[in-house]
Amino acid sequence: RVTVRNVDGVSPASGYGLIFHGEKPADGALEDYALLIYTGSDPQYQVVLHKNGVQKTLVPWTKTSIIRSGTSPNQLENRSQADELSFYVNGRYLTRITDTENNKRGVAGLYTSETSEVAFDDLEIVR
Repeated sequence: RVTVRNVDGVSPASGYGLIFHGEKPADGALEDYALLIYTGSDPQYQVVLHKNGVQKTLVPWTKTSIIRSGTSPNQLENRSQADELSFYVNGRYLTRITDTENNKRGVAGLYTSETSEVAFDDLEIVR
C-alpha cells in the first residue's frame, strides 16, 4: 500500500499509482500489474498489465466517489492471495482480477506519466 497525492492538482491523463508483481527482464520492458488513479474533476481508476513493453487494460477507467480529487491524498492498496488480486482505495474495495500471467515476482514500484508532480509516501509491503 502507498499514499499518493497530486501536488499541483492537475492529474496526469494516464493516471498514477502502484505497480506490483513486477519484473524487469534483460530487454528492459517492464512486466507487472498496476492500479492507476485519475484525480481530476471526475475521479476514476483502472487496472493494467504491462507485458513485453505493451500496456493492456484489464479493468477500464471506472468512475468512483471513493477516490479523492485534486490535491487530496489517496491510499492505494493491492492484496494478493493465490491467483486473486484485490484492489482498494482509501480502505474501500474497488475490484478484483485473476492473475492469469502467474506474476508472482516481487518488484513493486510507483507509476506516473507526463509532467504533473505526484508525491508518494508511506510505502508498505507486507508478506
